[in-house]
Amino acid sequence: MNLSLSKGIEAFLQFFYPIFKKWLAYDVYAYLAVGALNTALNIFLFAVLYEFILPKSGLDVGDYNVASYTLALIISFFATIPTGFWLSKNFAFKTVDTGRKKTGKQFFKYILVVSQGLGSDYLILKGLIVFFNAQPTVAKIASTVIVLTVNFLLQKYFTFKK
Repeated sequence: MNLSLSKGIEAFLQFFYPIFKKWLAYDVYAYLAVGALNTALNIFLFAVLYEFILPKSGLDVGDYNVASYTLALIISFFATIPTGFWLSKNFAFKTVDTGRKKTGKQFFKYILVVSQGLGSDYLILKGLIVFFNAQPTVAKIASTVIVLTVNFLLQKYFTFKK
């Protein structure tokens, strides 16, 4: 990835960290910051897909109709896997050993964790929409807060474990 982009992100993180230093360890702060960036991208993609691109009636696949919010969730998920891994590895958990073999294992673990997150995200999103009649974009934001908390712990103690 572009070296100036990496330096810019690192400078941004270092500039604002003193504000949060009293309450958060650097890895938690960096995870929240870069995670927020990737999550904002994910929510933005979800909203654009759901609100403007996908048909509101969903997509018929044989005899089954896939809801447009489900399609938006899946597409935005796969679109943000590479950026999420890169941001986590290079900024939130950068003190962890690197190397091609180690990175491959970390990427596999990262995919496992975010796939769990996708499943949880879907169930929470679907539950909020079906049982509480929540607006899909609002439901997506609420489900994301829950999933991000669980994912941080899994990424720290499983994927990027020292």
